[in-house]
Amino acid sequence: MDEQTVKTEKPVSAARKAIFILFIGFVSLFSVLLSLLPKHHGELSPNERRLLSEAPEFNSKTVLSGEFSKQADTWIQDHFPLRNVFVSIYSYANRLTGRNATEGIILGKGGRLFVAPIEKNDKDIAKSADKIRGFVENNSLNAYSAIIPSSGSMLEDALPAMHLEYREDDIYASIIDGFADSVDTLDVKTLFNETDDVESLYYRTDHHLTMRGSYLIYRALGEKLGYTPLDESAFTKTGYPFYGTSYGKSGLFLTAPDTLETWVGPSDSHLTVTTRDSASSADEHIGSLDTKCLEADVVDKYAAYLYGNHGITTIINENLESGSLLVLKDSYGNAVVPFLAEHYRTVIMIDTRSMYYNLFLPTPSKLCEEFGLRDFVIITGIDTVADGSVDLLR
Repeated sequence: MDEQTVKTEKPVSAARKAIFILFIGFVSLFSVLLSLLPKHHGELSPNERRLLSEAPEFNSKTVLSGEFSKQADTWIQDHFPLRNVFVSIYSYANRLTGRNATEGIILGKGGRLFVAPIEKNDKDIAKSADKIRGFVENNSLNAYSAIIPSSGSMLEDALPAMHLEYREDDIYASIIDGFADSVDTLDVKTLFNETDDVESLYYRTDHHLTMRGSYLIYRALGEKLGYTPLDESAFTKTGYPFYGTSYGKSGLFLTAPDTLETWVGPSDSHLTVTTRDSASSADEHIGSLDTKCLEADVVDKYAAYLYGNHGITTIINENLESGSLLVLKDSYGNAVVPFLAEHYRTVIMIDTRSMYYNLFLPTPSKLCEEFGLRDFVIITGIDTVADGSVDLLR
């Protein structure tokens, strides 16, 4: 019996030793690679669209407080060898095991990536609607809005069979009720559904509208604001390979790229664009596009539109002598406002999300007084209004 016990224990012991050796070898190999491979401290990850962590700060204060270990954990995660490979394997494994519907980014048909549905928060919606209504009434503005639905709510046929419910119709109805007739609202969902190809209005790897979708918003706003939209043929179009933010968040790095287009209008070279994020500094540009963002090695090409998100952006069209417009926008508006600038001498574009970072910028009401603004347009995704991000509209 003792002989039998010895015989059965030997292979188990050998297997354990082999596993232990493999484990030690794996840890040793990746430790060596982690120490030798180049680091990218504080740099933007091309795939994940976020800044990688800096090296942990080693001193008595960080060690005793436990901060050093936290920083070290984050640093190891960000600089782990073959990190992108493992992130991608994890993301695809989630899809294969039926967890697609619970992810922040949902993989749909044709490789389309959808942002998960936003939750309906009546308190935040009411706060945003009250802020907007009060601002419009206090400044005696002619107000219009284009609140843009998400691709998930518009392209249900492209969603996977199992997915969370998009309740944006309820959210939109609550926003309109909160406006209480102070804002003339463009029905974007109906506008898009009247087209032959709704899929062409949204990127596959990003939550934003394509230029075709932005152009439709511009045309429809013309009926409300009183300008005659330019024909599509008036714009010079150029395409660039593009991976959007949904791609970066998904980990699904085998997804095919999109094509980001620029539509340059006849007045574009006569536009002076000034961006401000503080009371003491401003950056001036010519034209609506930051062409540096369109270079091949730049990740966030969408930032080319009006030089990204800033607290206050002023656009002067030297070809025109009159006309002024105030626009409350999030990043959706960056691709629409260059169209509007073809019809106004002055467009003031405000992003209350960015204005949170510097409370010394002039308030939107002060801008209305300074520039004599009377026409006001809201161009945002539905999530920006639904989550209360317009709090600094005052």
